Amino acid sequence: MRRLLITLVLLVVAGVAVAGTAERWLLYPLDPRHLTPADAGVANLTEHRIETPDGETLIVWAADPRPSKPVILYFQGNAGNLAIRAARFRAFTDAGYGVVAPAYRGSSGSTGTPAQDALERDAVLVFGRLKEWVDADTSLIFYGESLGTAVSTYLATKADPPPAALVLEAPFTSIPALVRHHYPQFSAASLVMSDKWPTRARIRQSTAPLLILHGAEDELIPTEMGRTLLRLSGSDDKKMIIVNGAGHNNVWQPSAKQALFDFLARF
Repeated sequence: MRRLLITLVLLVVAGVAVAGTAERWLLYPLDPRHLTPADAGVANLTEHRIETPDGETLIVWAADPRPSKPVILYFQGNAGNLAIRAARFRAFTDAGYGVVAPAYRGSSGSTGTPAQDALERDAVLVFGRLKEWVDADTSLIFYGESLGTAVSTYLATKADPPPAALVLEAPFTSIPALVRHHYPQFSAASLVMSDKWPTRARIRQSTAPLLILHGAEDELIPTEMGRTLLRLSGSDDKKMIIVNGAGHNNVWQPSAKQALFDFLARF
């Protein structure tokens, strides 16, 4: 995402016609390589494929929960693939939680081109088909990491029934706000952006219990954005953990992991 912030400045000059393509390339530096759960060392997850209404194929990794345990619907960050999250999936399944982790378009063998409207539609599609892959009669928890916080918050406002809980790791208020934070002199860049991911506006509509995890030394997404989302959340049950010594990509410090699993144990 840092590459996005640097290069979006150039979009002001590049013009609207070019900006759309450049913006998507910068915002979604995903790894398209197809690796199976077994390749990634999580053979207890099963790979599934689903077709989208517009003819693309999405990869989904899934594992059933133990009896009475929730399922975690996991939305990854904007870089890499599902395989680099294998340790997280293993931690969830070792604790008995089910996992459903869809790969964005252009990641992990999924076809298509990522964009906000497409990822939103895909999230709704995956939610509607959960019972094909896991025992979805148990509680469902949405987990979003970085870009995934915007996806999971959007879905939390659309899902029926809503999630039992929402976990946001390193959330941001919107993409234009990130540009203004890092480069205030180029705030006009937001005028040519199509993918804004307006979580600040959407979080008000979510009433699910909320846990926010944010690295104290996150140089990409300021902790103040997490605090803003905490304040604006429509939930009456909400908490933020600021993780000392953590930046953007290493939030799962022992203290944060303990706080996360204590929160998950409530559902």
